[in-house]
Amino acid sequence: MTAILVCTHGHAAKELIRSAEMICGVQKNTSFVSFEEGMTVESLQHKIVKEVQTLNLEKGILFLTDLKGGTPFNVLVVLLENYKQSELVAGVNIPLLLEAFIQRDSQKIDKLADQSAIAAVQGIYRYTMPTQQIEDDF
Repeated sequence: MTAILVCTHGHAAKELIRSAEMICGVQKNTSFVSFEEGMTVESLQHKIVKEVQTLNLEKGILFLTDLKGGTPFNVLVVLLENYKQSELVAGVNIPLLLEAFIQRDSQKIDKLADQSAIAAVQGIYRYTMPTQQIEDDF
């Protein structure tokens, strides 16, 4: 099973995982790291490395983060070279997590990253109210 680590600003990572687990059940080999206000880049990096050590990396690790170019993303970019099989996807949302959770046993990590990114985009939808047709009495 591919390991998944979610790292976001604030407590979003923990809550995204909890929300996804409400839909597809509690997940093994999954963890999160929160980048909190006042935390240094070095302490975030240390926290990520420590958390990754708790995961089984036999099938690789999928790193998910909230924002391309943000501190969690930038730290993970540096750390990627330390992990043989790893992928990084920014823009984590619940559809992305669900796809990753459901497909991680059956897909290689590169394909898992691709499919998860597609699910994230496809999960965005703008609903518009249907317009009512006004019948003319004339």
